[in-house]
Amino acid sequence: MEISAHSATGELMVRGMMDDLDEELPVLSFNGPGYYRLRVHARGRDTATDLAPDEVTEWYLIQAWRAATATEATVIRQTDGYGASVHAH
Repeated sequence: MEISAHSATGELMVRGMMDDLDEELPVLSFNGPGYYRLRVHARGRDTATDLAPDEVTEWYLIQAWRAATATEATVIRQTDGYGASVHAH
């Protein structure tokens, strides 16, 4: 999936939902304030959709690049059932 994001401060970062990441992730807005396009690759999303697993079951790769303006979100490829159910609503 690709989405647009605007970073007003130039500190666009990924955070854990419960702020429980084991490591600090890099700033995605590498060129300071402005618009960015983010492509998110995910795998393992169908493994534990309704549970709180004791081990990691999902992996993500996020690519970021500078964009002139915001554009609509785009699904590039979707192979997991969980993602399909979320986008259907």
